[in-house]
Amino acid sequence: MARALAGLVALVAAQGCVRYVPQPVEPAAHAAEYRARRLSEPQLVAWVSRWSERPAAGRWTDRQLALAALGLRAELARARAEWRAALAAERSAGARPAPGAAAGVERAVSGSEGASPWVVSLGALLSVELGGKRGARLQRARARTALAEAELRRTAWRIASETRAAALALAEAEAERAESEREARALAEVESLERARYQEAALTAAELARTASEVQEAKFRVSVAEGAAIDARAALAGLTALPLASLDSLEIEPEAGSGCVAIVALGDDSLAALALTRRPEIGRALAEYAVAEADLRAAVARQYPDLDIGPGFIWDQGVHRWTLALALPNLLGFRNRAAVDEALAGRAAAAARVAEAQDELLGDVARATGRCRGAQIEAAAADSQVAVAHRTAALAQAAYDRGETARLDPVLAELGVVRAERSRRLQAARLVAAGRGLEAALGGSAAAESDRWPDPRSDVLMEEVPK
Repeated sequence: MARALAGLVALVAAQGCVRYVPQPVEPAAHAAEYRARRLSEPQLVAWVSRWSERPAAGRWTDRQLALAALGLRAELARARAEWRAALAAERSAGARPAPGAAAGVERAVSGSEGASPWVVSLGALLSVELGGKRGARLQRARARTALAEAELRRTAWRIASETRAAALALAEAEAERAESEREARALAEVESLERARYQEAALTAAELARTASEVQEAKFRVSVAEGAAIDARAALAGLTALPLASLDSLEIEPEAGSGCVAIVALGDDSLAALALTRRPEIGRALAEYAVAEADLRAAVARQYPDLDIGPGFIWDQGVHRWTLALALPNLLGFRNRAAVDEALAGRAAAAARVAEAQDELLGDVARATGRCRGAQIEAAAADSQVAVAHRTAALAQAAYDRGETARLDPVLAELGVVRAERSRRLQAARLVAAGRGLEAALGGSAAAESDRWPDPRSDVLMEEVPK
């Protein structure tokens, strides 16, 4: 008996239990690391250079900033950790019920009549799952892994899209400030010349006051543009997980891409098909349906009882006996249809979400293509307006050079050029933004071979050690 008990204890000890090691989170350490980040860090620059050209000092493209955000955002690290946790859950889902053991000791206090008063029993506890429960668990775990991976990819793409949009917004705000300052200087020159003509009694006070009012409006637009640039820079700093001070002198250069050109190369049907195969939202919706399908299979499998087997051996006052116990817990589980009905309803809801995601994506593509076509028309009109303004300015300058007009006329014509170029720049920025919007709706540029992005599952800026 003693040897049997010792063997049982040794068997339990040999399982090698894992010891708990506490690992508290230190928020202050992460905050200090956040404040110390800089775009010029060699590790960050090397990371970005793996998927794009090496960033120039103080001048980054919107795509390079998106790559930096993918390396720095804790949100992506969280989604990656959840995916790894789902992978680990597959291993535990495939585990079979662990065997157990039971022991008992009795001592007769009377009636033994010279026989041994001790009764010792040793038994094993074995459970056999029926109804495909293990397969259902594995299917559900794998479906949840697929869902976590789809969420990881969706998070990565959202971070990249939002960062590129914020970078373009900053570039637009900085260009607007420069154009506003240029227009304000041109108006100030016009006001100076008109004031000289007013002193010569060649201009009325009302006309001079109107120009002065335009000058004040232009100065106000400059201040508004400066505020918008500050807000856009702060928004970009938040999306890239960088301190605002690290972006003070940063210049944004929008990266040349296919953008709205894809409308000409591909038809509407091809664009829609491309979005349905590449957008991460579709993968997430399909993964949610797979989880619902696995939940239904698990609910059906739980209707079947498990078989518990308990073989054992008894030393009963000198008599040795083998025993075998059988049990069927949850014998009437087939009568519990509530869980199955709930799983059926969940699967129907998941199927509806797949259709909803497809509708949303097709709508995104339709809106993006519409914005591209509108922006292309506006850009062509703005180019014509600039050409007319330059031709008018050239004629006014030639007339002034011949002595036919005063200096004010070519200056006013040059103001028209400034305003036309500002309008063209606005339309060009809208065309770039529309192109980026189309790429976001398609899940990437039409030329996928030149649109390389890191794999969010394995490409990590800071090496992460799964806990």
